[in-house]
Amino acid sequence: MAIEYPETPDRTRCSYTRSTDFLARIRKSEALIDARPALYFSGYERVGGYPVFVERAKGAKLRDVDGNSYIDYLLGFGSVVLGHANFEVNRAVTAALERGVNPSFLDMDHIALAERMVALIDAADCVTFLKTGSDAVAAAVRLARAVTGRPHVVHFGHHGWHDWCSNSPGVQQSVKQLLTPFRFNDIDHLDALFEVHRDEIACVVMMPYELEAPSTGYLAAVQDLAHKNGALLVFDEVRSGFRIDLGGAQAAFGVRPDLSAFGKAMANGHAISALAGRRDVMSKILELGLTVTYYRSPDAISAALTTLQLLERDDVPAKLARLGARLMQGLDEAAHHAGVPARSIGLPATPFIRFEHTREPDREKAMRLFCNAMLGLGHLLTPAHHWFVCAAMTEADIDATVLASREAFSLVKRML
Repeated sequence: MAIEYPETPDRTRCSYTRSTDFLARIRKSEALIDARPALYFSGYERVGGYPVFVERAKGAKLRDVDGNSYIDYLLGFGSVVLGHANFEVNRAVTAALERGVNPSFLDMDHIALAERMVALIDAADCVTFLKTGSDAVAAAVRLARAVTGRPHVVHFGHHGWHDWCSNSPGVQQSVKQLLTPFRFNDIDHLDALFEVHRDEIACVVMMPYELEAPSTGYLAAVQDLAHKNGALLVFDEVRSGFRIDLGGAQAAFGVRPDLSAFGKAMANGHAISALAGRRDVMSKILELGLTVTYYRSPDAISAALTTLQLLERDDVPAKLARLGARLMQGLDEAAHHAGVPARSIGLPATPFIRFEHTREPDREKAMRLFCNAMLGLGHLLTPAHHWFVCAAMTEADIDATVLASREAFSLVKRML
């Protein structure tokens, strides 16, 4: 439902006439388009419209087809870590395309990328490449089931759309029954699930963190519990990988999972993912029939190799931590100044805001009002999940966002 809010000043009022017209046009031919804008607004129709089509993405900024500009904290839902249209990545991709889009043989960068990932990820004896994060996690689950001979999976977080982790129509009930979620930072709950599904659990699949960081010792306790019960530990590092540490969240928190799935930030927006793991486990992968037509694409391979080189050369995780910490501190101060019960949460590279009004409907409304107002002020944030910072952002960008948040928090205060 639409939430009304006072008009912002003329300097910040956005028009979305062209986006609205183009959206009406594409709805006639693209079956999934109504889901895709909803990924941003979670089914929320914004008063006055919203941007859908991009004219240009460069660095930390977007410009939509109506000429509105934004500092982008969605960043291709976390896939862009260096900044949009990075020159060095684009140059590597262009050179790779000259060698052929999908040659029948492997590109030489394939060797370099595999070696680079094994060198960066302490728990990876070897890797293989796929196209999407969903692919990589699904492959990890199939491999864990093949290795252990067990059917059940317990999980935390969002892992994509494949049948093994989906509750949607079209997925057989027998498949849905083989998946059980567990509560993050609650080792007793996971322990209880192992009792319920004794000798049935193939693997624990989890994002190392989502909004909140893991409590001290929690991830190690999960690993111990999985291994004690004969299950593998699979880290879904599709969002976290290479963002908070070059070795992944597993390096930051000191845990060595049996298998790990990477994607998003590893290629600065290009479509590639990786499954990495222990050699004894990965040696079974040839039995799975993972024939992927596009896994050898030189453009994505070169994009990933160049992205990893730049992440290391420029110590990007450290920069993201500094920028994110500056943003979180500024948002906390702005909320306090406005008298709004809100605080920043999460890790600095993936910050978020939590509103702490007493009533849940007020918390939800506050979040949508805040993101709604920030959009009108030229800052692209989502109410659906945590945000991202990128290497192309500057302290001036962060400070501009904090300044805009003062107006957005004031709006929330007036409306609730």
